[in-house]
Amino acid sequence: MEPNHRAPPGNTSADRRPPTSDRRPPTPTADRRPKAEDEPEGVAWKGALAIALAVGGLVVWRACSTPDRAASDAAAAPSAIPGASDPGDPAASAAKAPRCAAASAAPFVIGDAPPPARGPDGAGGGAADSAEDLAPFAVEVGRGAAFAGGFAVGAQREAEGGTVAMVATLSADGAQGKLIRLARSRGDMDPPVVAGAGGAILAAMLEPNAGGRAIKVARVEGEHVTWGAELAEGRDESLALDIAASGERAVIVWDDVTRDGKRSRIMLASADVGTLRSVTSARPVSQPSTDAEMPRVIGRPGGYWLAYIARAEEPARKAATEPSDGNEDTAAAGETITHQWLEVVPLDETGALTSTPRAVTPRDGHVLAYDLTLSDDDGLLLAFRDDDTPSGSIGGRISAVLVRLGGASEPRVLVGGAGEQDAPPEAALGVGAGVPALLPSARGTGPGGAREGAAAWLSIANASGPTQLAALTARGELADGLHAEPALGRGEPIAASAEALLVAHPAGKAMKLGVLRCTMTAPPNK
Repeated sequence: MEPNHRAPPGNTSADRRPPTSDRRPPTPTADRRPKAEDEPEGVAWKGALAIALAVGGLVVWRACSTPDRAASDAAAAPSAIPGASDPGDPAASAAKAPRCAAASAAPFVIGDAPPPARGPDGAGGGAADSAEDLAPFAVEVGRGAAFAGGFAVGAQREAEGGTVAMVATLSADGAQGKLIRLARSRGDMDPPVVAGAGGAILAAMLEPNAGGRAIKVARVEGEHVTWGAELAEGRDESLALDIAASGERAVIVWDDVTRDGKRSRIMLASADVGTLRSVTSARPVSQPSTDAEMPRVIGRPGGYWLAYIARAEEPARKAATEPSDGNEDTAAAGETITHQWLEVVPLDETGALTSTPRAVTPRDGHVLAYDLTLSDDDGLLLAFRDDDTPSGSIGGRISAVLVRLGGASEPRVLVGGAGEQDAPPEAALGVGAGVPALLPSARGTGPGGAREGAAAWLSIANASGPTQLAALTARGELADGLHAEPALGRGEPIAASAEALLVAHPAGKAMKLGVLRCTMTAPPNK
């Protein structure tokens, strides 16, 4: 979205070159030219006219050939879109074709959107109209969810002399939206987490109390809000929280430190979807010897999938075991990079573990962030960023892994990790500082009942450029190229239904929610 920088008139490459007459070969010596008094009448002005015609013809030729040369240079230049291939390749041209279009004319705005910028003539349409920047005290939104009525997302904004937590809902086509107030949000908390439960929405939010923090769960139907029992969350620094519904049960998961404070563990509780009455009290579900955090849960027929990040115990700092040498440059400890991996475990419909949690990524890896969605046969598809550099830096790679009840596949590199075996062309691209997001997609039924199309959308939002979008197969392979979508811009997909994506666009202190209809290219038959 940067403005195009054009050279001012009269500053072309032709203008910068020396005059044409200076580039001509040396003239014959004076001894071989006729003297002025020996020249016949009219020869002098004819020679000057010939030189002027030659120079004029050269200028006209250069002016006519410059557009063709510029066009050829533009065709030969590589595409500015990451992940794009040679424009002459028909497959690459198809991959670059827009796959998404807005489902409604205007987005749903939460908060006070900035006024449109004024152009030079005083009318709207200035450069700031398309700006997507967050201002201080802006509206915050969390992960979204699809339900029978369309889409829902947790949000919070400055209002009523503080921060108010709410749920925003949009119809499936994005034409109708509304806000449902939940409660005042005290402290520096994240927006509520939401999940679909048929025609209702379940929302979970954190709130500080005398014992640390509590988890409040609400059921939203239309504009009516019903609160359930509160759960004690603890005093740890993490705000990780997730909720999912499957059948008549809902499961809430979070992380909390042990009483001795030496490690973190994953906690789980379940409640009745209709009444939100507690069915099972909070209990740890990760292994006692595992330091676990950042849990995610998703419903599947007959139960749930639970995933979280497990890590090795932090090594003792050198400063704690060796005496200080008094040098301030060596006394300060930097960020410790530890091994982190993903563990997954299936749960039954009551939220009880049906097996032992198992690692699905290498234990010597460095998983920083991940996302998940359902795949074929009610399996679990995960995308994660693996990076051994400090948090917030640029680098690493994004991979995908498919988990089924019978086991897990080998992680497959999608972006980054150039030079690795079986890496796709997109592996040579830089990951930047973005993290992956996985969203389900529509899959049609082909001849013989076989499901066709891709299983999920993979998006990578990055503050330094537009959001990248790609389609993944059920095996976690790229079905088409990873590149930017004009209709998406720098927006971040936060929820998906079988036919559309819910996208959040920052707009100053406000947040714009829009729905995109997207189609994906069917993967090649391998």
